[in-house]
Amino acid sequence: MIVYNTTYHVDCDISGDFLDWLRDHYLSCALESGQVSNPRLMRLMGHNEGGACFALQLEASTLGELQRWNQAVGKTLHEEMTSRFGAKVAGFATFMENIDL
Repeated sequence: MIVYNTTYHVDCDISGDFLDWLRDHYLSCALESGQVSNPRLMRLMGHNEGGACFALQLEASTLGELQRWNQAVGKTLHEEMTSRFGAKVAGFATFMENIDL
């Protein structure tokens, strides 16, 4: 399993709007492709300097599948987010592989 983790720093004044957009638009578009699944949204604790921090995780069965999703769907969603929220949201993404303990 491959995990796509995006960590966002969001200005406090738009954090509610951002979460609504993430839940209502981003996730429905992301999951519609069938290439990613099992979304998890977390608030990072102790990171509140001028904003809130969130981590969104999605799963894919292979790295190739996740890369194809990212180039098609993920790129479009990122552009929509930037257009809507501008510099009030900053994020970075990582691809992670689950390792059995």
